[in-house]
Amino acid sequence: MEKLNQNEIYSVLSQTLPKQNDFFETDYAEELQELLDFGIDTKSTLENLIVKHKESLLEIDSEELEESEINSYKEEFGEEFVNERIKNKFWFSYSALLRLALELEFDEKYIEYSIKRDGL
Repeated sequence: MEKLNQNEIYSVLSQTLPKQNDFFETDYAEELQELLDFGIDTKSTLENLIVKHKESLLEIDSEELEESEINSYKEEFGEEFVNERIKNKFWFSYSALLRLALELEFDEKYIEYSIKRDGL
């Protein structure tokens, strides 16, 4: 099997997750490295990861946010952007949902990894 590449990441996400979550443009270079670091190195293993956690991902994505979170997002992204997400009950981009899937799969190991990645 061929190694996973950036285009295949988008392909898998766009085929398995709702179109409404395809709103943040990225080249998936960072996400590819993260997947490889966690042994997700083929299109098939990525598909399995997303399908395994899809129900939980969509549930998390549709949860209502706290008022403070909504206000913070409005400041950062604008009221129209936030109101659309409140109305349609979705918050996360493909990239964010992918990272949530990694967190669901690898728990503390991925959380520690992301803290180091973000320099926190």
